[in-house]
Amino acid sequence: MSRWLLVSYHAPTEPSALRVATWRALKQLGAVKLGDGLYFLPHTPECAGAVEALQQRIQGGGGDALVVSATGLSSPDEAYLSESFMAARADEFAQVERWAQRLVEHIGREESTDDYRFAEVDTLEEEMEKLRRQFQRVAERDYLGSPARQAAAAVLSEAAQRLSAYVDEAFRKENGLSERSADAPALNERP
Repeated sequence: MSRWLLVSYHAPTEPSALRVATWRALKQLGAVKLGDGLYFLPHTPECAGAVEALQQRIQGGGGDALVVSATGLSSPDEAYLSESFMAARADEFAQVERWAQRLVEHIGREESTDDYRFAEVDTLEEEMEKLRRQFQRVAERDYLGSPARQAAAAVLSEAAQRLSAYVDEAFRKENGLSERSADAPALNERP
């Protein structure tokens, strides 16, 4: 990456809504903090547009904001920004991976106690949907292509497969069906 956006801002301390909204907007874009009120992120058209709108919002709320497009950085500075950005995404993907692993473990606990109630199915499906949304949000701000994305996607896929098998078993149990025999159609197959 040879172009970066540096965002420096100061928002009024009261009310805190603008400061919090600015922090949230920067984090949702994937910006990484360099210091108090100073963030950076890759210079992409999407980021540039979002940062420009954020700058106007900050200034409209009585704050100050400066956005600088940084190019021609020294190799060490470029490496520092790239590594810091990649570390932030790796941390986020690792969090998704941990949550997905917890979901797999949760499904395992329900299977081990033979708990296939619909309420549990509903709860697990909600957890899976939250995980998918979180993975998508992190992936959208993964402008540099973090290798950690693959590991998180793999555990997310495992969780989806485990949940699908759990839901199938819950359906079978509720409907008094035994394990499917080799010649019987699967639940989602038409006879």
